[in-house]
Amino acid sequence: MEEFLSKILEKHKDKIVRVKEIVPWRVIFEVPSGKLKELAKDVFETYRFRLSTISTLDQGFYFELLYHFVKDKYILTLKTIISKENPRIPSLTDTIPGANWLEREVRDLFGIEFEGHVEPERVVLPPDWTLEPPLRKPIAPKLPPTYAEYLVNLTSKAALASVTGIVKRRRTKMGLPEVVAPVLESKKVIEEIKKISKELEVNRKVPVRKC
Repeated sequence: MEEFLSKILEKHKDKIVRVKEIVPWRVIFEVPSGKLKELAKDVFETYRFRLSTISTLDQGFYFELLYHFVKDKYILTLKTIISKENPRIPSLTDTIPGANWLEREVRDLFGIEFEGHVEPERVVLPPDWTLEPPLRKPIAPKLPPTYAEYLVNLTSKAALASVTGIVKRRRTKMGLPEVVAPVLESKKVIEEIKKISKELEVNRKVPVRKC
């Protein structure tokens, strides 16, 4: 990772739960939805990145939002996950004016509400639109609480359980990575996950790491 991006990671490591390096000058920082606005504001105001676009992925029972920031050769993407049953996230428009139309497009096409948006009128669909958002998939069947947490953690973090802030801090003091390593490949585990996913009609590959 380029030193410039590493400095941002070091400054905000308490907010970032996962890092993916595409190439040294292009990285993805995954953050909880409640921390995204604070990090985005600093990236925009302190490091002078420009918000290029916002990508949305409908994963069946949750949304992935990817905020793509650019500066010179650098591309920094802030990724967050929000519930599909209550798709809401704070708007960036009060600190990043360029987010205005981007958020409105996402709202029109996927039905995600950006709370506190300075100008929440429609921009893609007609004002009197009453049907479902055109790019939103039918919501997946409601998951039992144990399955829901299990599958969300598995598909978003490649981990079998979420990691609390206390655990992260203790791991850091011990010189360990904050986030637990991905689940190891096991035919029995993979088959079990595939069976559960099929029963719940969740079509998503399970991220694994070979031993």
